[in-house]
Amino acid sequence: MQDIPYNINVVTGEQLRAAGISDVVELVRLVPGLTILNEGPRVSGNRNTYNLRGMNVDAAGNEDDNPRISQATVSTYLGEVPMFFPMKLVDIARVEVLRGPQGTLYGASSVGGTIRFMPEAPRLDETTVQLMGEFSQTEESGDLNYDGNIVVNLPLSEQLAFRGYFGQERLAGFIDAVDLIEQTGTPRNPGEIVLQDPDDILGSPAIRGGVIKDSNESEQTYFRGSLLFRPSDLIEATLNYHFQEVEVDNRYEDNRFFGDGEDYKTYKAFTDPQDGELSLINLDVQADLGFARLTSATGYTEIDIDSVSDSSGFLRTNLPQYYFGFPRLFAPLSRSQSTETFTQELRLVSTGDGPIDWVAGVFYMENKLDFTMLQIASGLNDYTNAYFGTPAPVDFTDVLARGGTNQEFTDLAAFAEVTWHVTDRWQVTGGIRVFDQELDGSSGIPLPYASRTFEYYYYGTATDDFLLGGINPTEYEVDEEILKFNTSFEVSDDMLIFATFAEGFRPGGANQLPETDPFGNDNSAILDFQPDVVDNYEVGIKGTIDDRFTYTATAFYMDWDDFQATLASPFGIAYIDNVPGAESKGLELELSGYLGSSFDFTLGYFYVDAEISEDFNFVAGDPSSVIEAGTSLPAVPEHEFFGAANYRVGFGDSTLTFHLDASYRGETRSNFRDLPNYPLENFAELDAFTIWNASVSWETGPYRVWLFGENLGNERGETLVTAEDAYGPRDQARGVTRPRTFGLRFSYFWE
Repeated sequence: MQDIPYNINVVTGEQLRAAGISDVVELVRLVPGLTILNEGPRVSGNRNTYNLRGMNVDAAGNEDDNPRISQATVSTYLGEVPMFFPMKLVDIARVEVLRGPQGTLYGASSVGGTIRFMPEAPRLDETTVQLMGEFSQTEESGDLNYDGNIVVNLPLSEQLAFRGYFGQERLAGFIDAVDLIEQTGTPRNPGEIVLQDPDDILGSPAIRGGVIKDSNESEQTYFRGSLLFRPSDLIEATLNYHFQEVEVDNRYEDNRFFGDGEDYKTYKAFTDPQDGELSLINLDVQADLGFARLTSATGYTEIDIDSVSDSSGFLRTNLPQYYFGFPRLFAPLSRSQSTETFTQELRLVSTGDGPIDWVAGVFYMENKLDFTMLQIASGLNDYTNAYFGTPAPVDFTDVLARGGTNQEFTDLAAFAEVTWHVTDRWQVTGGIRVFDQELDGSSGIPLPYASRTFEYYYYGTATDDFLLGGINPTEYEVDEEILKFNTSFEVSDDMLIFATFAEGFRPGGANQLPETDPFGNDNSAILDFQPDVVDNYEVGIKGTIDDRFTYTATAFYMDWDDFQATLASPFGIAYIDNVPGAESKGLELELSGYLGSSFDFTLGYFYVDAEISEDFNFVAGDPSSVIEAGTSLPAVPEHEFFGAANYRVGFGDSTLTFHLDASYRGETRSNFRDLPNYPLENFAELDAFTIWNASVSWETGPYRVWLFGENLGNERGETLVTAEDAYGPRDQARGVTRPRTFGLRFSYFWE
């Protein structure tokens, strides 16, 4: 890592185990400057919300289970396959965090950086079995958490080896869902709302008072199998299959501003369950061609997500006039998305000893998305007939919204990087990526109830579901190239200085908007959005001191042009558009090392100043909603800090290890600024917080036992917002971290 002329973090599998980290959300504890919106194992719409170097403009809200329309700013890989899912981090060799744009080698979605989760590979020379089990208790929870898995490495011949794991995890809930409404279905399949007075369709409220203790329980089952074939020293092939299934019963959110004011309670009418499944199969082939090493990486990924979310507080708070005083306006949204992704990369890496090193390759991706949504307000049709006093029943429908997206995205690219070693100490690297991207499909959200009542009010009929919105074709195509330049100089054997210029990009896309909203506004001009580009400039120094300490210091400046931001339509529907610009500048400092043979430590500090560089309107066409230049980007803390230490004491054949780590995240805002007339901006200020974790482990022979505590200070750690102005006092919420947890973990390693 110290020889690479970029700012790269490498977190080893042992560091993950020492810190008790086994999922992608908690990785941020070990990487200063890396943030994510913490929803536990429930990731709304499977949305990658990783953020590096302040490159984020998405609001810190957790009510949107739609799939991400714009691509993420940080790309993620499992091995050689680009993908994102709330994975369990089991049998991981290392996690590589590459800061800054990595577009020439890693393509789109890397304007802020790239994270690579690198699994352990099968080994031909050893047979091993590792068992792990864990039990813990979380405050506010009435049940135990558990996690257990088995990891096996098995040589099958001199040329063939298998490695795999299987495990299951259960996280007990700690959020009580109180005052739920009574309905005839289940949380995952809501039914008819039960009225207090079934004979009073116009005035009767729903029956409330239901309670689910520890409502945000989750279960995960995970499996990975890898088969290595190495017929000679010149070629090897690895076939991998990864499966994970997650079931989550509610969000990690509470409402301490309502009811009895206690933490870890929510008062929404429905819970928000989500089920997800990942299947990934990939084949990696590597061949030594003499002059270069050839890598072929083929991957196929299927991700299926089904969820129910109750965002009808927004309707009751902001749009009740469109439902004629309906006293039971509870309308959960059911969403289903299926994503299939095929990727193929061919890469040549030179292996010669001359002054020129090079990397060249081609990449192809085909991504198919099928997303549907359905929002039903039970009993609204009967109420509307009673309200209008229709002489004969009119089918106004209970369906408020339906539709979704069906599209195919393809990316074909060629890339190359060439490094010239001008001297033994000075090198210069140039890189380019040329790509062709196409998007084709259809997208939209018809509003059947609004369309039919509008039609009935003005024309006396109620037959057109598409009067105020329909399914529109989506098309997008771009041919571009991005560049990279890097140079470094070895001041000494222990010190390297470097400078980098790199471009990053994200492709455009299409919004899920009705073409005409209930206000009569024409949305045709904002149905799609264009690519955005970032220019990154950085200088840094890294090295070692006394063969015991390593350090890295990097200063960066990023200029984000025409960035894609989530804004509000005149009717209050979120959409994505390009706005003029933003910039981010900051400093990254890291130091790690050993004090004697028994004590090691890691320290990291991250500072960023990320803000808007040109004015723009948050609400389309409304100058009163201007976001001024100098406004901070949302969900970006100015200061972050991480520290970890391990102290080992030997007792004969056993070792006692004391571990302590702490991560600090500074104050943030959930969106650009408070716009009182526009609740969709969902604005709130979030306090800084520090998470402390500690463990004591005893290891002897093949056995190891940990006693651990997580979130020792019992910090709420708020990173997500559902604001009162947007959703009302009962449905407002804050996304929180898991409370203080104590547990026992044990492992057995046999070889």
